[in-house]
Amino acid sequence: MKSFDLLRYLKKWWFVIMLVTAVGCLGVYEFISSRQSYTATAVIQYAGPNASEGLNADGTRIDPSEITSASVINKTIQDLGLTASTESIRPRISVQEVIPEDEETKKETALSNGDEYEYYPTTYAVSFTVDNKDATDYARNVLDSVLTNYFQYYSETHVDADIFPNNASNVSVANYEYIDCVEILRNNANESAAFLRKKAEEKYGFYSVKSGYSFSDLVSEYEYLTQNALNDLYAYIINNKLVRDHTLLVNTKKNAILRYQLQIDSLNNNISEAKDIIDQFGDKTLDGAAVYSANRNADGGETQIITDVVRDYTTQPSGDVTTTYDKLIQHYADLHAERIDAAIAQGKAQEILDAYADVTRNTDPASAEAQWASERIDELVQKFTSLYELSIETVEEFNQVNGADNIKMKNSIVVNAKLNLKLYAALSVILFLFLGCFCAIFLGRLGDFVDYYLYVDKKSGLPNRERCDAMVDRYSTVRLNGQFTVIHIQVDLSGMSRNDGDKALRALGDQLQYVFRTLGFVGYNGAGHFIVLLEDCSIDLARNCIDRLSNLLAKTELAVFGPCVFTGVSNSAKDDAYEIRALLRLAIRRCADAKARQEAENARKAAESSPLKSES
Repeated sequence: MKSFDLLRYLKKWWFVIMLVTAVGCLGVYEFISSRQSYTATAVIQYAGPNASEGLNADGTRIDPSEITSASVINKTIQDLGLTASTESIRPRISVQEVIPEDEETKKETALSNGDEYEYYPTTYAVSFTVDNKDATDYARNVLDSVLTNYFQYYSETHVDADIFPNNASNVSVANYEYIDCVEILRNNANESAAFLRKKAEEKYGFYSVKSGYSFSDLVSEYEYLTQNALNDLYAYIINNKLVRDHTLLVNTKKNAILRYQLQIDSLNNNISEAKDIIDQFGDKTLDGAAVYSANRNADGGETQIITDVVRDYTTQPSGDVTTTYDKLIQHYADLHAERIDAAIAQGKAQEILDAYADVTRNTDPASAEAQWASERIDELVQKFTSLYELSIETVEEFNQVNGADNIKMKNSIVVNAKLNLKLYAALSVILFLFLGCFCAIFLGRLGDFVDYYLYVDKKSGLPNRERCDAMVDRYSTVRLNGQFTVIHIQVDLSGMSRNDGDKALRALGDQLQYVFRTLGFVGYNGAGHFIVLLEDCSIDLARNCIDRLSNLLAKTELAVFGPCVFTGVSNSAKDDAYEIRALLRLAIRRCADAKARQEAENARKAAESSPLKSES
């Protein structure tokens, strides 16, 4: 059997090594990728004035679970245009409190000393995990959108709970009176301007990047439309006395005047009562009866003043509430302001009623005046709607900034992979490269065993008759080149015992491999016959090899048997034969001729050395 040759195996089965490595690495990569996940993480910190006490800006308890609220998740889905459901995203979001190490030390020290310890975490790690090998950007975008919407939600819920007035988009002559359309737009504009003016005072110099407006700019836009376009339209309607339903308008304004009068009368009574309470408070202050005492409620002094002042409110005062003179004065001033507003509204209603006093019929909708007013109302509604959208966009950005002032981002969003694919890929390459080499060695050695037991003659150690026939069949299908040489070798075993014959075959087989193994094929064809097939060997080289073989055999055990190895050589160019079987027949015949000559020479020598001579 062939000796163990590592390089020969690796060279022969290199494609197996590559195949095992490629398939193995691909399998490992797919396996690891199927279990890969990416986690986007960001650290936020509540930075409100009462955050260290666990309170939001509005005094409510900090609740990080609001990050995964339905409103925040739904807004994220809308912003990113996702098809996922709220419940498919929410479980993937994790919020973990981050407690500094020094707080742990303080806690242990306090507890060991028997002291109370209370700590409200303000820093939290928010993460979003997704099981997809190509979802790095997806994880980052979702978490970024979640935090952005949470900051806005936090601002709207815990920092600025005021709601922007609704848009008057349904105002039209088809739904309201001409004059009412103007009043509705005016009221909406005044409310919107008041809201935006308050925002401008909260954060001076705020400028929206999205809308390109500041709150002061938006207030100016509302005031411009109110003072110019609405006033002009109001004057045009009054001057032309445009009305859809005169009777309904008159009755509505009369009812409004009556309602405002009732409100004014009620406010006058409240103002009078408040004045009396202020006078009473002053008198009690002078005689010391209104001095606050925790157990002074039975005489009705302090509690009665409190009840009188806040009786118009839904919240009832508790016994520990102290009402000051400033609050009484403020309440008195508020009542006066309400009465002034009611009187102004009543005056406006009376003004409209007086303007339409001499109108006896409704305005024709097809008239030029009615058409102009209707188109102008629709135009103003569009302008107010556009301004409303800009305002909403500005307020939303303001809420995000305002929320960010109370919640700080401690770091940018970082996306980490659960498994290191590059490391596993490198390890799999090394592992399966070794496994491929092992498979190549195994297959190579297995081939040696199979070849040895099926195609190797056990006595000579050379390929057997089946292998020789296969080689001959292989060359019989092609035309041989000009230097193809066939050597036929025969060993005469007739004068040897069985053991000596086996030794002779082994010795001859070893020497044949030694001489011809690098030149071509050497095989044992049975019955003491050997063939050597050399694809590129001249006749001179072949004879030199045969001489070398003879010299080597002379040093082996075959030397004691005398000339017992015979050879025959044929060459395609010399013999002008380019077919394998023809060359083989020539070599066999020449080998047989050499054996016959040797036998004749042996017979002659035996006759000359014999003591018996023939008689004549």
